[in-house]
Amino acid sequence: MNNTWGLAIAVSAFLIQFILYGISLSFGIYVIELQKEFDQGLSLISSIGSIHFGIQLSTGPLASFLMRKMAYRKVCLLGALLSSIGLSVLPFTPNLPYLIVFYGVLTGLGYGFLYVPSHTLSGLWFEQKRGLVTGVVTSGSSLGGVVFPFIIKNLIEMYGWRGSMFIIAAVNLQLFILAGLLRESPIQREWKKTKTRTVNADLSESTTTIFTVHDVSENSNGCHGSTIANGRSSQETRKMVKTPLKKQKSTLVLLQLLSNGPYVLFTINNVLWNIGSSSLVLLSPDYFTKIGLSLTQAATLLSISQGTTVCGSIVGALLMNHHSINRCMLYLSTNFVAGLCIIALTLPVLHTMLALTLVNSLLGLAFGISLGLIVVMVSDFVGSRLIGDGMGYLMLACGVGCFIGPPVGGYLKQQTDSYESAFYFAGLSVLLSGIVLLIIPMRDCFKRSNKYSISGSSKPRENITK
Repeated sequence: MNNTWGLAIAVSAFLIQFILYGISLSFGIYVIELQKEFDQGLSLISSIGSIHFGIQLSTGPLASFLMRKMAYRKVCLLGALLSSIGLSVLPFTPNLPYLIVFYGVLTGLGYGFLYVPSHTLSGLWFEQKRGLVTGVVTSGSSLGGVVFPFIIKNLIEMYGWRGSMFIIAAVNLQLFILAGLLRESPIQREWKKTKTRTVNADLSESTTTIFTVHDVSENSNGCHGSTIANGRSSQETRKMVKTPLKKQKSTLVLLQLLSNGPYVLFTINNVLWNIGSSSLVLLSPDYFTKIGLSLTQAATLLSISQGTTVCGSIVGALLMNHHSINRCMLYLSTNFVAGLCIIALTLPVLHTMLALTLVNSLLGLAFGISLGLIVVMVSDFVGSRLIGDGMGYLMLACGVGCFIGPPVGGYLKQQTDSYESAFYFAGLSVLLSGIVLLIIPMRDCFKRSNKYSISGSSKPRENITK
């Protein structure tokens, strides 16, 4: 591979996701400890994790805005700073509101600033192998979910949950080094050159127009007076052209995305998908202990699920490079499989370690394939130039789903005194996400069928009517 810097950026993005998602996905272990510490209901405790995930994902548009104003590296360094401050304060928190502010909001905000630029940049460095690279980078989040639950469980057993937070905060400091490795891709530098040439052309055209008007209206002032006025007009024109370009860009980008039907459907799909998946991540460890498993077995199942998610991300990356495979159909198929697996977790006949291992393995595989496809599908829907904004607004939608899922799931569990209703809610949400996305291939199929006459002629209908 000749793309040495691209490889370095991909490794850096992989490790960033390994750390930040390893910590985030392991919060379900802390949910068990926090219930004992503060004697609060599951709905309130799980809302800490849901706020964290929600803030982390919903900061996508803000991260995209900052990515347009400054280098991606600076946005990631800001994220590393915010998340490190948030985690460093957690061992001293006296009550749940502190946890909500410093872990839910501040750490979540920092992780959002880390995820979007690093993940987007890894895709921009690779034009030909973008699907494979983003799939491998995405697997870093799942690999973190494999390793960190065991680490955190052992740290809690040795030092308590507060002591474990000191070590986790120290691990989080490594994100400064990884963020410092990020640099802009060649395609970004090309975009800057193109943008500069376009703005200069607009300035030149507008300035010439003002010069002409000035010369016609005040030609009696002579050459010297014309030169002074022309200089003033050039400065005014620079302000007139530059300011509207900045103000209109964000609005135009948002309108472009909202008018893109497949992208809007994909956004709705991700809201529903995250309602179900976030509920599962935060509630499943406590659920596994309630059906008779130990904390070690619960952490093992969580790691198995994330481990097969790693495999799923790589499998999805390999499959998406085959032109014969419809990416949209592959993605929505994984939604249906994941939804059925979540519902299957409620069946008493499957409440053995072997059966739960198999179900969680299949669930993780489905999640991994879908996660590996996200960036490439956004690129398919909106194009490479809008991929940063597309990912930003998509993360906002994902954050909305994370805000909704765990608190509602916890509330259903408290009201029914059973996890079944919470897992039915999560599973049906993921199934519905697949149904929503099914509209895209159905629409494409309908369009293709309309190109041919009902009689079965292979000629397009427009040729027959002529």
